[in-house]
Amino acid sequence: MVDIEQNYLKVPGGHWWVAVLDQQYIIGQIGIQPLSVGDQKSYRDALMNSTFSSYIDPEQICELRRLAVLSKYQRQQIGSKLLQTLIEYAKTFGYKAIHLTTLTSMLSACQFYDKHGFKRGKIEQYNLSFDSDNKVIYTKSTVFENPSALTDDDRHLISQPMYEIHRIYVQHYWMLIN
Repeated sequence: MVDIEQNYLKVPGGHWWVAVLDQQYIIGQIGIQPLSVGDQKSYRDALMNSTFSSYIDPEQICELRRLAVLSKYQRQQIGSKLLQTLIEYAKTFGYKAIHLTTLTSMLSACQFYDKHGFKRGKIEQYNLSFDSDNKVIYTKSTVFENPSALTDDDRHLISQPMYEIHRIYVQHYWMLIN
């Protein structure tokens, strides 16, 4: 709870919501942070050369974080309601765009964001290796500015489990809001 309070509730423009069953069981969650807090690299990119930089100040972009619903309760509109709550908050707070990232291998998450009007942005490919303590090391190898830039090999590998292919693909999503 300290992490949530420190990184979301005490951050101006940040917030955290949960979906609760029977007033006692948390079955879903979603968070929002300013992009400058939630994804500092994307924030720097937005300052330098974002598609939106000509008409949206990067300070008006937020990061959707940690959307999750317990599998037993998925496909019951809980994620959609959490997302709608976040969008309404973002509008009220003065955000003009929402950014998020997810792994391309998380097919249901990608379908969810597509269905809810998010636009796909760049895809980053990272190679996975392990250090002497068996900790995962991520090394960025390629950035595809849009999905059509993927090679045939990458199109085949993109939805495969990361531990089988020793790579991950991170999909960026954007949504403009009024």
